[in-house]
Amino acid sequence: MTPNPQYGPKSSLARFPAEVLEAYERYRLKGDPDAIEAVVRAAVVDYRPTGSGPPPTISDDTRLFEDLAYDSVAVAELSFFFEDLFDLTISNEDILGVRTLGDLRSCIVSKIARTEAKPGPITG
Repeated sequence: MTPNPQYGPKSSLARFPAEVLEAYERYRLKGDPDAIEAVVRAAVVDYRPTGSGPPPTISDDTRLFEDLAYDSVAVAELSFFFEDLFDLTISNEDILGVRTLGDLRSCIVSKIARTEAKPGPITG
């Protein structure tokens, strides 16, 4: 992944633990793709609907709807969070293919890679 130094820490991360902020900074400054996973995992737990109980132990196989009590509103909020945080677009089609934490992480990593691969404007 390509480092993205023009973006500083996002205010949307203010409520997350220091480890998540550090992971985001590792991604932002060094392009560390493993750091994205830490941010995705923390956001998935944080954006769970209110009243869904204590956060369970999660893995790539954890299902958003069945295991984490997500509903369509929570998925939309989570999508908006990632769009803002990583400056990308997540379509309805993308979300329809997401069932598990692993699916979501793969979707985000893939979107970031495609965004970084787009050629910049031609100057000259």
